[in-house]
Amino acid sequence: MASLTLSPAEHDFITRGVESGFRSDGRGSLDRREVTLRIGMISQANGSARCRVGNLGVGTDILVGIKSEVNPWSPSDGVPENSGTIVCNVDCSPSAAQEFEGRGAEELNVELTQLLDRIFNGPQSGIDLEKLCIIPKQAYWILHVDVLVLDVKGGIVDALVWATRAALMSTRLPRVVVESIPDEDGVMQAEFDVVDDPEDMTELVGVENMPMAVTFFQIGRRFVVDPSEQEEAVSQARMTVAVSPSMDICAMQKGGVLRGFSPALLSEIMQSAQNVAREEFERFKKLYSEARSQTLDRMDEPSTGSTFLVPF
Repeated sequence: MASLTLSPAEHDFITRGVESGFRSDGRGSLDRREVTLRIGMISQANGSARCRVGNLGVGTDILVGIKSEVNPWSPSDGVPENSGTIVCNVDCSPSAAQEFEGRGAEELNVELTQLLDRIFNGPQSGIDLEKLCIIPKQAYWILHVDVLVLDVKGGIVDALVWATRAALMSTRLPRVVVESIPDEDGVMQAEFDVVDDPEDMTELVGVENMPMAVTFFQIGRRFVVDPSEQEEAVSQARMTVAVSPSMDICAMQKGGVLRGFSPALLSEIMQSAQNVAREEFERFKKLYSEARSQTLDRMDEPSTGSTFLVPF
């Protein structure tokens, strides 16, 4: 993923350091950089969040917006008759990295979109998708998760999941009123009406059960979490493990493979994923609570006009 070119001496220094248990920025192998999380960033969206991993200008920056849409049910949709669905799309901005210019990010966009869909669309997501059904075999909610990668300085996958998780937790849907109305033949038909009231919105059910992703990068004979841009440039393989709050592994995806993981290393990664995820859930909970408080404080401030994007 990283296009950074390093000299053989730099490559050797980073590899030997990781194998010896230290990193150039002083972090441990399983330590993440500073995370900044904000929600309610896009005023027109049903839910939105922005996550930066690392410091301003030298970190990975992700913006996520979620828009809801009522869709008529059809068997060809591939959506269960009593469920709704989540549709993910990832777009890497050409300004995020030099290699993204032109069509350079197409393959990465597809890979990241598939990863998000694997984590957040289905029973493994923890979200009760049946609650997105309005009337079985008639209408359901689609949640469009649109992700924009603003800057990349290593560790894009986990930042992507952090931002998407926060955006889904902040999502609010309009209340829907379902009524039975007789047609011209006297047969009762179910009809629905979406209540257009910003004060009458509902949260998604089950968002507290969403998994957290931990991505491991193999460098030499060892691995690290949340690599810097330089560390990612020398990595040989990447493994993303999604872990639920109950510490069950619910999704995995391998990428950037120049070599395979040994069975012993893979077993250690699985165990480390659960240990890291346990700490990440607590860290996310704290940061999301702070972000939510800041959003409520902004709502109490007098409005100075409509703003599309909230300052970050």
